[in-house]
Amino acid sequence: MAAADSKKPADDQNGDEPKVQPLSPAKRKLLQTQFEQGSKLVTKGNFDYANSMFTYCVAGDPGNLIYTKNFLENLLRKYNNNKKGGKLAGMWGAGAKSSMNKCRRKKDWPGVVKYGLDYLKLNPWESSVLTEIAAALAELGFDDCRLEYLKVALSASPTDVELNKQAALAFEDVADFDNAIRCWERIAQQRPTDDQARRTINHLTVQKTIHKGNYEEAESSRDAQHNRTPSGEGPEDDATPEVKFRRDIRRKPEEVTNYIALSDYYWKLEDFENAEKVMHEAVAATGNIRAREHLEDVQLGRTRRNVELARLKAAEDKTEKSTELFKRMKVELNHREMEIYGGRCERYPNNFSLKYDFGLRLRLAGKYREAISQLQAARSEPKRVAHANLELGFCFYKLNRYDLALASFDAAVKSSGQWFLDVKKQALYNAGRLARDLKDYEAAVNYFTELAGLEYGYKDVAELLESSTKLRDQGAA
Repeated sequence: MAAADSKKPADDQNGDEPKVQPLSPAKRKLLQTQFEQGSKLVTKGNFDYANSMFTYCVAGDPGNLIYTKNFLENLLRKYNNNKKGGKLAGMWGAGAKSSMNKCRRKKDWPGVVKYGLDYLKLNPWESSVLTEIAAALAELGFDDCRLEYLKVALSASPTDVELNKQAALAFEDVADFDNAIRCWERIAQQRPTDDQARRTINHLTVQKTIHKGNYEEAESSRDAQHNRTPSGEGPEDDATPEVKFRRDIRRKPEEVTNYIALSDYYWKLEDFENAEKVMHEAVAATGNIRAREHLEDVQLGRTRRNVELARLKAAEDKTEKSTELFKRMKVELNHREMEIYGGRCERYPNNFSLKYDFGLRLRLAGKYREAISQLQAARSEPKRVAHANLELGFCFYKLNRYDLALASFDAAVKSSGQWFLDVKKQALYNAGRLARDLKDYEAAVNYFTELAGLEYGYKDVAELLESSTKLRDQGAA
């Protein structure tokens, strides 16, 4: 089948492999079990035992934003937010710091995070440790988690100039211009004669305006719909719903719907930080799985928005740095979606749409065998049959099972009908190319002919149809 390697399916994705391999289902399930147990212990005030479980979760999956946030928030509550941690933390944590330094020299970034967590249980506000962990996470491509550690460091040392510079660069990397500007404003207050701070603030203000405008004009972006404030809402309306939702929460703190309503209200105002904060409150107050899932949805929404901003920035700048950032953020988003959808599949084993979402993310992460089992199950959902068959074609191709790949592409064509024409076109194109590579020119001509009948200008189908017809005729002659 050497000929089949000459061309790959057109819609397969290459070159975005994650630096940290995705977790196995068994490991993912174990971490989720530890996390849920730790969350219950927090509500009972057992912060030390909860910390051991959260530490295990973060060390096992350092790019998981939910694990990271709960780990840090638990420690802050343990020390009553005293901004200094426990007594003699510097002495008891010397070993952890030494191990961090050794790992950093070896570029063992997961090791830096692991030993950093050991130190933070003694003092979660130690800026040198927090910034080391943040730097390691930057190397691993986990930008959202990186920012959480920097935020804690800033809460303890808000006037530290170097810390603010590091945080500002991190915020700018993910196009969070508001927080980047706040960091430079704090620097300007400490150094009133610093022209760099003033120039950078002006530059970031311009960038914020440009990217906000570009983002709102982005087509086919579901998140962009959240950015528009509903028409007819004036200043008075802005305040009234917030007061109402807060009152409802105070009256019924166990009712998840009230938290969700307030979170959605903040989201529409583009106050994403408060939208997420409210759902953290909901999880802590109720322990309800619905609250946890809505929190995950809010966090995914923020990450998707940041990825879209990074894409726009990469398209505008056309620099290697911005392009690499976009690719890294896209991989991180897929990793996080995979973790979340994997957990939901375990909770809802008969939800076949979730199995498709999980299988797609596994495929994008290169976990083809795991993806196949999910995608095959997803075919039980009528609206996902065609999509699942197409994705199965890509998976089987990667595993060098070209017969099964061609059969899957063909099944995608037949199951698309008139409702999923985009899927049908992709399936016809890839089936035609694969049949051509396998020297089945008759089948290739048939696939390309049907595709040309749907859209003659689709990619290079006209040229492929012409050349495949000649090869078929030559073989017949």
